[in-house]
Amino acid sequence: MYPLLIETDILLAVASKEDKYHDEAVNLLGRKGLKLSPYSLLELDLLIKSGVLDVDIELFYKGLSELLKYYGIRITLPSPLHMVKAWYLRRKYGLTYFDSLHASVAILEGIPIVSYDEGYSKVEGLVYIPPSAVR
Repeated sequence: MYPLLIETDILLAVASKEDKYHDEAVNLLGRKGLKLSPYSLLELDLLIKSGVLDVDIELFYKGLSELLKYYGIRITLPSPLHMVKAWYLRRKYGLTYFDSLHASVAILEGIPIVSYDEGYSKVEGLVYIPPSAVR
């Protein structure tokens, strides 16, 4: 089995039982070889700080840490090269700040990205897999 990169939207679907993708995202976590974009942690923190995500911060991050450990999901290391590639992707494809970072990780690490955001499918050099297609 080859590794796959997941990003913030997968974690958000897992965290909310009301999310329409919750069950699918939980099932996805059972797949071996998942990696998490390091920029997902920053994105989550900004969602909390802005009030978009209302959680008990300590419980949320401790739970996230336990979830990642339980499923053996490793966080990829951040790199300055991710920033360079992300700038390029934002200019060329109009990706959001965090989507450009997640895409740059996937491209530079040479692993497909799994996300509910179909915008990734237009990025040249990026292998995008919708969660429903993961086996």
